[in-house]
Amino acid sequence: MKKLLIIALAMLLALSLVACNDDEGTEEGPGTNNVIILNPEGTGTNNEASTGDPSTGTTNNGGEDNPGTPVEETFTDLEQTIFIVADVANIRSDTYVSESTFVGYAVKDEEFKSTGYSANWYRIEYEVEVEVPGAEGEEPTTETQTKTCYVHNTAAYIKDPTAVELEEPMTLYIIAYALNVRSYYNFDDVDNLMCTLEMGDEVTAIAKGNGWYKIQLSDDAEGNPVFGYISANEKYVSTTKPEQTTEAAE
Repeated sequence: MKKLLIIALAMLLALSLVACNDDEGTEEGPGTNNVIILNPEGTGTNNEASTGDPSTGTTNNGGEDNPGTPVEETFTDLEQTIFIVADVANIRSDTYVSESTFVGYAVKDEEFKSTGYSANWYRIEYEVEVEVPGAEGEEPTTETQTKTCYVHNTAAYIKDPTAVELEEPMTLYIIAYALNVRSYYNFDDVDNLMCTLEMGDEVTAIAKGNGWYKIQLSDDAEGNPVFGYISANEKYVSTTKPEQTTEAAE
């Protein structure tokens, strides 16, 4: 009987440990995976940017398009520069996901000239290497050609033409109760939240655009610099360090 009780208690302890691990990161607060937005600059959870799979060319860019299902797209002309916001984005010859439409892939922050957009895609100019047959007795050569291709709009975003690199890094202080850091400067996106800063946090801005700052975050595990974007709204950030409140003042 004692042995059965010991086994039952051990099983209950194991289940409780599993439950604790499942709950990790679900509570509100800094450093958790689900963050409640405390300012009006957008809503969302802490999801990484969408990625495509360049090895097979069959995975969609962000899960918004159905693999292998052609969809009629209406394009509006757009002469803009776009940049890749996904870690990896598939480039396709047509506006649906299939092995036959996979042309190549692009990586985060790579830029392209966009000539149009639809509800789901950017039409871009994409350079590809094409083999050119040589003259009789000569080896074939390769040349670069520009082709019209497509990238899904969950993997790219329009470049802000007002963006400028700051001549000197700027120290900023968070004066909002909490402020979201995003992987790019679309504050309405629900999937680009990286982390949340708290009131009094100090950050270093290295670039500024229309309503945003690009800030330097801690390096990643390999020592590569990590950057994020925050709102430049004066209600949220300041170049002046906020005064420390006292318990009595509170």
